[in-house]
Amino acid sequence: MANELHNETKTMALRKFGIIEMYQLATYLLDQYRGTILSCRYAIPLRLTPAESRTRLEQAVEIAVVEMIMRHPMLQVGIKDATNKIPSWVQLPSVDLTQHIKWLHIGGTADFEQTVQETFRSQLDERFPDISIEQPGWKFTMIRQENAPIMEVLLTWNHPQFDGAGARVLHEDFLEMLNNAENGICERTGLDGSILTLPQAPPLLPIPIETLQKLPLDFKFFAKAFWEDIRPQFLNRDVSQAFWCPIRSSPYKTQFRSFFIDIESLLAILALCRKNKTTITGLLNGLALIAFSLRLESTAAPAFQSSTIMDHRRHVPPAPPDAPWVRSDRAVTNYVTQLPHKYDTNLVARIRSKLPADANKEMDLSTDLQRELWAVSAQSRLEIARKLEAGLRNDLIGIFKHVKDWHQIMRDLANKPRRFTWLVTNVGVLDGKKSNDDQKWSIERAQFGVSADIPAAAIAFSPISVAGRGMCVSADWTDCAVDVKFGERIMGDLKRWLTQLANQS
Repeated sequence: MANELHNETKTMALRKFGIIEMYQLATYLLDQYRGTILSCRYAIPLRLTPAESRTRLEQAVEIAVVEMIMRHPMLQVGIKDATNKIPSWVQLPSVDLTQHIKWLHIGGTADFEQTVQETFRSQLDERFPDISIEQPGWKFTMIRQENAPIMEVLLTWNHPQFDGAGARVLHEDFLEMLNNAENGICERTGLDGSILTLPQAPPLLPIPIETLQKLPLDFKFFAKAFWEDIRPQFLNRDVSQAFWCPIRSSPYKTQFRSFFIDIESLLAILALCRKNKTTITGLLNGLALIAFSLRLESTAAPAFQSSTIMDHRRHVPPAPPDAPWVRSDRAVTNYVTQLPHKYDTNLVARIRSKLPADANKEMDLSTDLQRELWAVSAQSRLEIARKLEAGLRNDLIGIFKHVKDWHQIMRDLANKPRRFTWLVTNVGVLDGKKSNDDQKWSIERAQFGVSADIPAAAIAFSPISVAGRGMCVSADWTDCAVDVKFGERIMGDLKRWLTQLANQS
């Protein structure tokens, strides 16, 4: 009887899905979005590097994962009634670590970097096991080359579980727990073989943002959003929408590209950003505007819209006293929305007037173009700052609160013109605990990637940096909607111009 009661408690709904979780789940179930990955390259303590230390290494990783599961309850839960209008999170009786920790050991002659990138790309498009069986939607993949002092750790997850900022927290906590495990601080509590028994008491989950804060909407903002949603297409005169890139849903395949910028170049670019009153996010919006203006004809795209992903953790109240994650900014959940930007026909025409006639040629940024770049980048940063100051007033999540059927909304959205040409989702700076101590774990670099988001922006840019190290800029797009060579030219432009800016300072 006690065991039956225990199991019943374990499968009781902990809380209903929040608005952002509902949106993310609908895109997953409709196969409009699949996976997200934050990958970090860990420096391994020298004592765990030799092949004969493999068992100790794997044990240290296992202990750290267990401790992280216990700190962050969103790693303990599955989804109940996933296809209902309002699903629920339920705590699971246990977690089978063999389903969530995968090892890929490669020989000493294999191409480590190639293996990492191929694994990264393939996992972006993988679907998680049938979520109706209530398995947590996340996994770690450890890529280890024989006797090498580094290990790539891919955290792949289903977006309803948490967002990119939450994944950054998980990697930072994982690093802390690896060092703690090595110091003998962590113990494998509740672990029997590969099965981790979860606590009997239901965990405290992070509370959805709409429950924590009011979402005030001014009438003008609400009316405009409502009209844009219901207006017939023949009344749509907004030339900034991405009509050049119609939404296509199949065959589903993500194209992913990335490049790295070393710390010296990054510091030079950051100095230019400060001088011109902007940030890396603002700069990427400015560079993307010039790149798309160069690569697209004015008849196809006379103006543009983009979107910046906003993390609202700063706008939520302090964490409850009994929250195992301690601080609200360390909550592993979904607390992000987006901020739209518009670039009108006059601005785009002015930029195009300063571009070369042949768009197929590689070009550097002229002095005139750099003036335009910094003006646009500063404006983007100003819009972001104003949004942060306004908090959740007139935020899209306030509109989402009125959605009754997310599946129908997302189906309808896929049949409308695409709104955004590009999107910037900046996970920020990851604390890799840079150290000269070769007996400690640390993170040397990171790479962030999102799978194709069918109705969203044509191309999504995802920068991330590690404190004291460099930065990775990645991009993804839907293979059936954006030509591969076009996407590669856009990424080539960004890489070339960032290199130019770093070298001229």
